[in-house]
Amino acid sequence: MSALVLVFALLSAVVAAGDSPLRTPGPSPTPTPTVAVSPNTSGAAAPSGASLKSVRVSSIASLKTALANDSVDEIVVADGTYHVSPSNDESADSLWIGADFADRTRPVVVRAATRGGVILDGGGASGYSALSFEDGVHDQTWDGFTFANMAARQSGIIEIGGYVPRRTPHNLTLRHMTILASCRGTATTSSGNTTEHGVYIAHAAGVGPHDILIEDLSVDGGGFLASAVHFDHGDADNPAATKVTVRRLHVVGTQQAIILWKPALHDITFDAVDIRGALAYAVRYESIGGSGILFANMTSTGSGIAGFSSAQGETPAGVTLANDNLH
Repeated sequence: MSALVLVFALLSAVVAAGDSPLRTPGPSPTPTPTVAVSPNTSGAAAPSGASLKSVRVSSIASLKTALANDSVDEIVVADGTYHVSPSNDESADSLWIGADFADRTRPVVVRAATRGGVILDGGGASGYSALSFEDGVHDQTWDGFTFANMAARQSGIIEIGGYVPRRTPHNLTLRHMTILASCRGTATTSSGNTTEHGVYIAHAAGVGPHDILIEDLSVDGGGFLASAVHFDHGDADNPAATKVTVRRLHVVGTQQAIILWKPALHDITFDAVDIRGALAYAVRYESIGGSGILFANMTSTGSGIAGFSSAQGETPAGVTLANDNLH
């Protein structure tokens, strides 16, 4: 038998035996209780891998239990209305996504069974943030949740960082989040309070919150939220957020739609934004010494005072405005 024929015969035997040298067998699965598995029909990206573990839950408590389980790759929340307490209460139904979940080693997707079909409801109470990412949590994607019937207090309905000194949250993705007009603030006029927001992105120990992606966020400010997205706070030990991208943001009726306040913010992008009826300004930029700030493909109409405002002028240093129409 020639050498070529011998090699072909050996390779054929290997393939017939099902032992490909290009495939490494995975670990034996750990026995777990039976869970409901739902196909991913929402369009949310699910973690890659041959052994995706998808758990269906129908309570806030079971959501958090699944999130603490490092073997779970996807958590599907059944459609419905769920009461949530303020996140920093750390109650059984609080969505304080902090230290209990920071030791995960696998990325995880938490998604509504149907985008918009899961309502996180505060029951009309005050003192909210409803969903907070803190203390080292990382590599999480949340998709398709709606927030209703709650009043923020010097916070955001969604918060990233801000409770210091705690570890840095990072590599977070928020998709298709909706904040309804029943989420209230206190900025009832164009010159009113500016402390309650849709999404409040703050600071954390170490390098500060980073690698944050927010896509398809909708904020109805009819309840007098001060902004849809706000950046503030930071010092040498607890830096402000960086490497943040916000795409396809839709805002109506906030006092100001976007506020960048903390000095020396950097590497922040807003792209494809539409803003209607801001009580004061569509965009307020006051980050002295900021750099790598991009406002691209943005449109605002009906702003009470102006589409863009900055004490640094119409074109602040470190800021690029590209294809914008702000009024």
